Amino acid sequence: MSKRINKSTKNIKSKNHSNIIILEDNNINNINNENNKINDKQNKSTDSLINSSDNYSNDSSTIKESKNNIKNKVWTHIFQEIKYKGDKDIIITANDIKKSKSTWKGENNQFEPRLLCKQDSDKDRPKIFKEYEIYIISIKNGEYLLTKNSIYYKLTYPKSKILEINKNDDSLLLSIGNSESSLIDNLRYAGLFEKKQYLGEKIKYGPLLGGRHRCSFSTKIGEKQVDISGSQYETDACFESENKILLIECKGVNKLKSFNIRQLYYPFRCIYDVVKDKKEIITIFINKDKDDNIHIWKFEFENPLELTSIKNIGYHKYQFD
Repeated sequence: MSKRINKSTKNIKSKNHSNIIILEDNNINNINNENNKINDKQNKSTDSLINSSDNYSNDSSTIKESKNNIKNKVWTHIFQEIKYKGDKDIIITANDIKKSKSTWKGENNQFEPRLLCKQDSDKDRPKIFKEYEIYIISIKNGEYLLTKNSIYYKLTYPKSKILEINKNDDSLLLSIGNSESSLIDNLRYAGLFEKKQYLGEKIKYGPLLGGRHRCSFSTKIGEKQVDISGSQYETDACFESENKILLIECKGVNKLKSFNIRQLYYPFRCIYDVVKDKKEIITIFINKDKDDNIHIWKFEFENPLELTSIKNIGYHKYQFD
């Protein structure tokens, strides 16, 4: 026998059809309203700078600016605690940074050295760094140099003819993803790195040096002699041909204005210390903008033993056809 059920109710039958649970529409609405309130609160909350991921899109400039403001307040507090006024080069340790948390009265965060010291471009420098005209660079596991010498290379975008790249359509996987690694893969299998502007010969090995590595060497930053001991670096890609080695750093940030030289120099120096003059080492920096233009700068280190001896020796702009 069928039962008549009011229109303001819904029937949900169990798998064995033996029970009928009747939920009133107004109860469902109440539940949905409560869930919406919870979601609104979650959406309005903002993670603190240090607990947040560094992986955000180009459209999140407002969030990034907020994080930079918090970062600036944290660094200002740290400098006050260690009584540093930006008047000279000093070494600051991870312990110095963490100890400063005990007297911090601002927003809750972990005072995580790795994230606070990550300044991949000049734009990432907190306001206090710009006021003091100082820069920070990792020199040892848990130790950082605060220096008056710039460690950034300013990028320019010369007017240049866009060169077309014939994309390799044979692979079923090259079209997956839009990451920096995907871009490098597509450029590699389109044969760009083997052209005369770069290697000028067939790639024999690579990609090489993937993952994280540690390096130790002595270098000059400006006129200052600096000892690097066990500092960590990552390589986006590295390829080896018969007579040359191609080292690649790649960023997907739209029209990046600068980059930290250490990103190219640390892996370059490790390679140089092994290879010496046996093979030519070519370093390039790749940036893809919002219009899918691929900008590639070619660099050399005039003195392989000096980080700040970097020199731009070529620039090209490309697009996939």
